Amino acid sequence: MGSMDRTDEKDQQIIEILSKNARISLRDIKKQVNLSPSSIRNRMERLVEMGVIKRYTVEIDYTKMGLDIQVLVLITTKPGTSKNIYGRLTNYEQVTGIMRTAGPANFILTVRVRDIAELTQFITKELESIDGVERIETMFILPEEGE
Repeated sequence: MGSMDRTDEKDQQIIEILSKNARISLRDIKKQVNLSPSSIRNRMERLVEMGVIKRYTVEIDYTKMGLDIQVLVLITTKPGTSKNIYGRLTNYEQVTGIMRTAGPANFILTVRVRDIAELTQFITKELESIDGVERIETMFILPEEGE
């Protein structure tokens, strides 16, 4: 493995900065890591090519979109159905995250909905109709202090 396949301290500083704000300007990164903007851009491109940076993303305030209810949904599946179920779960706009797990549940979803009626509809009309789903449990996520 050559030095081009590894990250150094400057790379790690850039990653930390980008993880807090993916839209930060190169000029603002320069102030924190003491490298030229072109050097920073080259490092960022190399980190993407290496697969260290997989994507740039945004943090969404779902409550400002009217999606006030956040729920963890635990799904237990029949053996051999996880791959098909995963494919189905990725198609729902209510699902904001999917984790495959080892343990009592096969999947833990983060789900955002407007209200309890929408959650009920989503669970009973959508999730319960997926072939291979054996059990569904929900846990409401409480808002952070000050929200």
